[in-house]
Amino acid sequence: MEDAVEALFISTSSEDNTTCSVQDLRTGTDLMRYKGGGCAQHHSLNMIHLNYVMAANSAKPLLHVWPINKQEQMAGLRFVVPGKVNALALTPDGNFLVAGIQENIYLWHMSSGRMLNTLSKHYQAITCLRFTDNGEHFISGGKDGAVLVWDLTFSAAPLDTGGGKDSTEPLYSFNDHGLAVTDLYSGIGGIRSYLYTVSLDRCCKVYDLCGGVLLLSVVFPVALHSVIVSKMETRVYVGSSDGKVFVFHMENAPRMKEYHLEEEEIQAFVGHTSGKAITCLALNISATTLVSGGEDNQVCVWDVGSRQLIKSLSQKGPVTNLHIRLLSPAIFLPEHKQPQMFADSLKRMISPWDENDCIELFDPDYSGGRKTPELDYTQSHPGTDEEIILKLIASMSSGKNEDDDEIEAETKATNVEPAAEVVDSEVEDEEPEDEPMETTTKEAKSENSYAEYKPGSAQTSDERVQKLLAENACLKAQSKRMFQIAFKYIASSDTGQGEIAEKTKRKKARETQ
Repeated sequence: MEDAVEALFISTSSEDNTTCSVQDLRTGTDLMRYKGGGCAQHHSLNMIHLNYVMAANSAKPLLHVWPINKQEQMAGLRFVVPGKVNALALTPDGNFLVAGIQENIYLWHMSSGRMLNTLSKHYQAITCLRFTDNGEHFISGGKDGAVLVWDLTFSAAPLDTGGGKDSTEPLYSFNDHGLAVTDLYSGIGGIRSYLYTVSLDRCCKVYDLCGGVLLLSVVFPVALHSVIVSKMETRVYVGSSDGKVFVFHMENAPRMKEYHLEEEEIQAFVGHTSGKAITCLALNISATTLVSGGEDNQVCVWDVGSRQLIKSLSQKGPVTNLHIRLLSPAIFLPEHKQPQMFADSLKRMISPWDENDCIELFDPDYSGGRKTPELDYTQSHPGTDEEIILKLIASMSSGKNEDDDEIEAETKATNVEPAAEVVDSEVEDEEPEDEPMETTTKEAKSENSYAEYKPGSAQTSDERVQKLLAENACLKAQSKRMFQIAFKYIASSDTGQGEIAEKTKRKKARETQ
């Protein structure tokens, strides 16, 4: 991939026909323009792999989809949703879509177009949505100041856990912000990552998703509108309401839980119009270039090390979305074809479950809701060599092997079987003579059956011999395996040899007595 470039996807709220434009981050060359989708809503521009571009209309309940190499939308495809979308997010594999409409979260399966669930735990409109890097969880933020972490599995397939518990409850619920949450960022590691949130209450908060605890709250002088974090998570960049981008270094994080930054100690990127909010931020792959977009109709490209402005790109409206993707310019050529990996439309109501829609659980008792199985690594499983050796040592210490008992029991059972057959034959011979005689055909049948099952017959003796030979071979194989295990154990353990020597001495002493 020698010709790979870092492509910058920009969407604005301008009134022209262009919804999203793509430029080469290094040279500024236009690569593609996507038209006909109106103004893209803030936090709604997404990519389905490197095949499609999706955005939500800021004025209508519509989702627009473009093939990555075509300016026009897909023909015959119309995604109508229950309301105007405030925020949008897709799983990394593009299989699930979550959309925030007012205070509700709608969840769709892209391949079938089915609406899987509706989540209503926010009290005010949702402002931002984001999936973790592995797609197993997603996070929502709202104007009510709440940040909720959801499990995608439980949200997509709600389960009846019993006890009146709702399986669609969020995994974590953070209510530390006093005003609307404007942006959030999830680091690398799935549920074991850090979560960064910013709000109009001037705070940037850092959460540990593994434990669901607040680690740090950094208070800035002005309200915050956007956040981005380097891949190493050593630097946190936040966009403020006065046109500046502040940077906070995590390697020098304070020990207190809440830290107030003073204006003289804040490192800032200054270049946007003063008083205009920075609505979106993006970092390139190497985290050496920062891109910021704001309400001043400007997209600024910065050098991270020196905080110097490299170039400024004028736009026709306030910037709503910024994304940087590493790709080849060849995917924008017309001959590049994309497989359609989603349905032609999205259902507007939750589809009823059929008999094929089920989740098999290994644990039938699921009344406790979410739980992680606890494994006991101190005990060995039945049938392992360790358990066999322990049983062998115990039997040696008692002077009798358990397998000998089993062999004796089996031989007794085999000896009892022919005796029982002989007794049955004697009972048949001693039947009362005054019983009425049956027909000659029945007598012949009884004689034949008696001859078949007579203990002394050749057929019965052959079957018993074969059975005894098979049991004998099985016992020999088991004994051989037991002796091999015992030999290995005794050869590798000096203590075992000492114990066996002591037992042999005791047996000899008993024999001499």
